[in-house]
Amino acid sequence: MKAKTIEEAKELAKGKSLEKKHKDDTVHIIYCNRTEYFYICTDGLIRLWEQSFGYYVNGIYTAEKSHS
Repeated sequence: MKAKTIEEAKELAKGKSLEKKHKDDTVHIIYCNRTEYFYICTDGLIRLWEQSFGYYVNGIYTAEKSHS
């Protein structure tokens, strides 16, 4: 899934994290500089390639710590 704004991405990620098939899975919100979109995925490896904003687990949001 992809979203243009962080608010839209959070809404999509929260909904996906509340689905029964994703119970206890981490749903990541990743920003891609090339496409300028936020992506929602359950694959943690993608975090190595793009900028992570945060993630949801069972509907609870956790923001990534700032690296600056």
